[in-house]
Amino acid sequence: MQKHNINDSYFPVKEIPAVGRHLDKDVTLLNNTGYKFIVREDTGKVLSCMTDNYKLVTNKSIMEKAEPVLKEQGAVLSDVRVFGNGARVRYKYTFKDTKVEVEKNDWLNPEIIINNSYDGTSEVSAMGGAFRMICSNGLIIGYTIGKEGSRHTVWNNKADIEAIVKSVINKTTTVFTNDFPAMIEKGVKKKDTQKLLELFPGYTMESMVQYMLNTPPKNYWDLLNAATWVTTHVMKREAEATHKFESRIFDTVKNMAARA
Repeated sequence: MQKHNINDSYFPVKEIPAVGRHLDKDVTLLNNTGYKFIVREDTGKVLSCMTDNYKLVTNKSIMEKAEPVLKEQGAVLSDVRVFGNGARVRYKYTFKDTKVEVEKNDWLNPEIIINNSYDGTSEVSAMGGAFRMICSNGLIIGYTIGKEGSRHTVWNNKADIEAIVKSVINKTTTVFTNDFPAMIEKGVKKKDTQKLLELFPGYTMESMVQYMLNTPPKNYWDLLNAATWVTTHVMKREAEATHKFESRIFDTVKNMAARA
């Protein structure tokens, strides 16, 4: 799947009431079924069938409120991904002028990822993350470190996204100053390395093992970076499943470090 620009996600959508007939009365049309279709107007594709309680929150309405907050904090749009014919979207913003040195010459840029969906699979949410610049090849590795969200059924269109973004920015700062240093301080246990390996799909195993042989993880920070190297360079970046898997890595390794 190719990268998109932000305008690719601003296609028009509309709600169409779902009608039907009684199974035992084929002449009786049900105008009020309690469901509605979410339809992409430019292609005519049905993105989902939702209950009447579902509130349609458009990508454009979210970003019109989120972008001013993000730009005020110095974030720039670095990636847009559209999945499922437009049913789901993910925006990534990077704070390129904000750098944190976790270890000597190991610099991170904070990031914010915003998600929305028209099929009920994702709430309106923002997740904090980090980019790690690898000096030897200039490649960037990202991983998710926190989440705030609001379900479409309880959406407050005026204030929610601004509060969500601000909360994630604050939580991300805490992770940089507290969680990352704690992961560096603790030596990694062999059993945790094995547990992490078991979480990855089979086709990545050879690359994961080879990476760890070349760069043996000394602490949980190293273990985290081994995992994110595989999700970035080996797993299929065009697959939505990769992004979902990647978002769980930080909490997994963080919990391992806490128990070590």
